[in-house]
Amino acid sequence: MDRTDRTPGRFRNLLLASSIWIVAAALSAPAPAAAASAVVTIDVPAGSLDNALAAIAGQTHQQVLYTADLVARRRAAALHGDYTAEDALHRLLDGTGITVRRTGPNVLVLEAPRAALEPTAVGRPFGADDATGAPELPTQSVPNVAPVVTVDAVTVTGSNLRNVPIASPLVTLSHDDLERSGQTTVADAVRAIPSNFGGGASESFGTGGDPLSRNGSFSSGLNLRGLGNNATLMLMNGHRIAGSGTFADFVDISTIPSGALDRVEVLEDGASAIYGSDAVAGVVNFIMKRDYDGAETRLLGGAATQGGRTQGQLDQTFGRRWENGGFIVSYELRHQDDLPGADRPFAATADLRALGGTDERLTTSFPGNILVTDPVTKALVPGFAIPAGQNGIGLTPSQFIAGAPNLFNQRQGADILPDQTLNSIYLAAHQGLGNLEVSADVRASSRRYKDINVPAQATFTVTGANPYFVSPTGAASERIAYNFGGEAPNPVVVGDSNAVAATLSATLKLAHAWRAEAYAAFAEQRDVTHGDGIVSQLILNEALGNAPPNPAVAYNPAVDGYFNPFDGIPGGANAKVAARISSGSVLTRGRDQVMTFNLQADGPVWNLPGGDIQVAAGVQARREGFVTTNLVEVATPTPQLISSLDLSRTVTAAFAELQVPLFGAENARPGFQRLELSLAGRVEHYDSFGVTANPKFGLLWSPLQDLQVRATYGTSFRAPALRELASPAEYNSQMLALGAGHLLSLTLSGGNPDLTPETAKSWTLGFDWQPARIPGLKLSATGFDISFKNRIEQPVGANLQNALQDPTLSAFVTRISPATSAADLALIQRLLASPS
Repeated sequence: MDRTDRTPGRFRNLLLASSIWIVAAALSAPAPAAAASAVVTIDVPAGSLDNALAAIAGQTHQQVLYTADLVARRRAAALHGDYTAEDALHRLLDGTGITVRRTGPNVLVLEAPRAALEPTAVGRPFGADDATGAPELPTQSVPNVAPVVTVDAVTVTGSNLRNVPIASPLVTLSHDDLERSGQTTVADAVRAIPSNFGGGASESFGTGGDPLSRNGSFSSGLNLRGLGNNATLMLMNGHRIAGSGTFADFVDISTIPSGALDRVEVLEDGASAIYGSDAVAGVVNFIMKRDYDGAETRLLGGAATQGGRTQGQLDQTFGRRWENGGFIVSYELRHQDDLPGADRPFAATADLRALGGTDERLTTSFPGNILVTDPVTKALVPGFAIPAGQNGIGLTPSQFIAGAPNLFNQRQGADILPDQTLNSIYLAAHQGLGNLEVSADVRASSRRYKDINVPAQATFTVTGANPYFVSPTGAASERIAYNFGGEAPNPVVVGDSNAVAATLSATLKLAHAWRAEAYAAFAEQRDVTHGDGIVSQLILNEALGNAPPNPAVAYNPAVDGYFNPFDGIPGGANAKVAARISSGSVLTRGRDQVMTFNLQADGPVWNLPGGDIQVAAGVQARREGFVTTNLVEVATPTPQLISSLDLSRTVTAAFAELQVPLFGAENARPGFQRLELSLAGRVEHYDSFGVTANPKFGLLWSPLQDLQVRATYGTSFRAPALRELASPAEYNSQMLALGAGHLLSLTLSGGNPDLTPETAKSWTLGFDWQPARIPGLKLSATGFDISFKNRIEQPVGANLQNALQDPTLSAFVTRISPATSAADLALIQRLLASPS
């Protein structure tokens, strides 16, 4: 924002878009960045150096970064004529001793004379070349008439050192980059990067992307390299964020307020040697703005052109900056309507033959199908279809249709995307006190959602106790595969996800260019999910006549009517009873907490011809806690607590890092413009399974000025989630697919206290080519290999419906025959009697 306009509440950016999804952009949006070597007309009046630099940045569309004290009380002469940005700055700064260094296609950094340069405040400015190692100063950004970014005083993601390039591939996305992506939310923009895999946790819960059902709160996660959401470590300002989902093993990025986001740094390499657990596939670090000078309001509106969903968003940011300090407050309100599957041809029906696919409709249908036992596989297969268009009264055996089962569109009435409303706020402040800087930030968010699920279904037995009973074969009972989508509303899931995080840190400049930092961080996420419209087994058995009326249940079939499973008319006489049957509910609560205490220091230890050897070392203690409860009302008159967990563990760590520049600007020679080696290591102790140690090696080599070759090798690990270790054993009956039919099975799920961390060895090899003769061009390529050992997985749960017929899962399947084996009969009786 222009310094001449600091009126609180002034609307700087405003755009209301509709018809198609459009990201709001500034009305006074900056022009495209000029080429670095472009000659432009400069017209700068005499005055303060600060204002003169602002004018040059605006006229050349270049980012000019410098410290406030570097230009304080300095004057500049008038400058008129045609210059490149660098020539203009050189002329303006002539005689001051201040030097100009280009660190990227659009970034110029001003540096104090070498004798006066403070070596402790170094790093890499965001927006510059990832490997330049440009100074990281507490910079003063020029007025916002050019594409200028305020630099945070933090080190680059992937290292605990300052002023060092990293050998790992790093993708940096600025706030403007995210907006130009065409996505409407931060989560969508980051998920669009090529290294992110589309599967895994997303707000589209019912599309099959989450077979283990770990994302019941409709969170949005990231999945680098396709290795799973829990293999990508998520950070905010370099600190861990509380987990989401039923296992709290991934981070919900949809709650991050876009107005306060400065940039996103994506490290596409294993980094357990730097950050510890979970950084197997890579690290995504959301860097928030430290402060802001002015006020900004943004509005977004959008609707899909073919119907279905609308969206609205309001962002309000306000802040002030003063000498050695500043603050920022940013608030976001976002609402997104649900997207019904019926509004999209690919999701409206499970019969995809019209789109070139196959017919995936279910035989658990409305009207239902009578199941018979296959004589070979012993599986239950559809034998007779209940005819449609009749009310199930007076139905005769000859009217059943043999060999042509009913098929049902299980996607009927379901949402692809839920209705969501987000409120999010971020506050940050920092203040310098001589050599000490104290900073703090707080983030809080509340996301509420509502989703219409797929229709409820059940497989049940009907006998002569049901007044409508009829058998196509004259049997005393029949098994029916039935879908309630023709009789009752679809189940509905509602809930809220609330997150809070706070960090207090202090940075102290020490002697000999060393710096020490200490911080304490707290993060918590609470998820509450309530599902209604679930089949109540208790009421269903009464309504079918299979069980006597329960006085604790406000339903009596003799008074309220029996359920007629042979009715083939949607929404007929069964509707009232079906609504009572679909009165079951599930309530799930979860809370994940992370508390971190960290102390580290870094600085130079020895000077080589190629530069200073840099060292960083530190210690960390982390406390992780997870609490969950699950209340179910499906087989009892009142909600029943079926699981309750209260788990925690302590993690302590020590880490160190070393950077050795063998060749650099001072001793460069043909073939060795740069050669740097790096080594990092981290040892962590978990009170649940012991110690793990992980090293990482890196190499940077520039045989030519414009070419950089990089390579890394290291090990990484993921500690088992608390619930993966300690969830109690639980048996559930399932109808699992077997050939054309289904077999009644008993499945076991739960934690494994003997789990050890999954480990991985990874290497990367790549290059970056940025020719000076072609400003703005950068070509990069990276090859990588990740090899896992002791992978923590649930292979059966991920492919449950095919567990009986997938040969790779045969080791997890035990086949029994209670009718012919006394041992098998005793086994199944013991399992059924188990409290699990």
